[in-house]
Amino acid sequence: MLVPWISPQTGFVPGSPAESVRWNPPTMLIDYAAITHSGRVRKNNEDAYLVSALDGEEPLVNGLRPHSPIRQTGILAAVADGMGGAASGEIASREGLASLAVGLFGRWGRFPAAKAVESDLLRALKQSAEAASKAVARYADAERASRGMGSTLTAAVIWNGYAYLAQVGDSRAYLFRAPGMVLLTEDQTLVRELINQGTITPEQARMHPQRSVITQALGGPEPIRVALGKVTLRRGDRLLLCTDGLHGELRDARLEEILAMGLPAQGTLELMLEEALKSGGRDNITALLLELTDSAFPLPVAGEGVRVVEPALPAAPAEAPRLLARLGRILGRNT
Repeated sequence: MLVPWISPQTGFVPGSPAESVRWNPPTMLIDYAAITHSGRVRKNNEDAYLVSALDGEEPLVNGLRPHSPIRQTGILAAVADGMGGAASGEIASREGLASLAVGLFGRWGRFPAAKAVESDLLRALKQSAEAASKAVARYADAERASRGMGSTLTAAVIWNGYAYLAQVGDSRAYLFRAPGMVLLTEDQTLVRELINQGTITPEQARMHPQRSVITQALGGPEPIRVALGKVTLRRGDRLLLCTDGLHGELRDARLEEILAMGLPAQGTLELMLEEALKSGGRDNITALLLELTDSAFPLPVAGEGVRVVEPALPAAPAEAPRLLARLGRILGRNT
């Protein structure tokens, strides 16, 4: 499988109307494709994407390293949609993704894989997302022109046969397992809250004047709420991460139809981008597609379906004394 030449300065494929890259790692049968486009209305592209082997290398935002090894501590894939006007949104999305990758390596990737346990990964993922939010906020505080900037975050760590998800804002993660597709994340938006309350329907939400108002963002008021999820992966699954510039233009049913066509990862994203632009292209459009074809993933089980669970996050060992002290105060005892 050919890998297109990638500019060492930018990580983008030269000559493409959309900035597009592809990577086929030599040690696993996983095919990656990524695409990003400013859309038809906006001058700046405030979206960003990242794939990291969590190996301590400097994070390459909006590019993929064709020879990065896949380590036993897994792979990070993420997209982000920045906001803030001028160049602030671009900075927020890139700063957030870079901080997330660095934080995950420091809290997870640098430790021996033989000692890795799920609770450590979940804690590292949550803490790294929170640290990314603080990094965006610090930058905004230091630069007057960037105050008020923020970013969404949808991230997945592929490890040990599962995808571990972190969600902030309204970018999305989908999993296609033939014959259907499942939305893995829930938008953190005003209209989603109205839907959950029964005030409006999903169809009404698509045309609601405040459909773009998010309730959580990197760089937003502390503490942010990082929604965690976990889903079992099977051989042949296709994991799609995208910003609202894609899922806001194409309905889920159409995304499912395109994924079901079985086109190569790059061709799948190019078709999605083409149709999103034809639909209006009113926002930046970014997507990552991971093809999970490695033999390490078990084959699908008939009738199993796709189920997202919200994993329990046990308290860190260092927090135990504080929890015991708090419990003692509640019970009126000394501990």
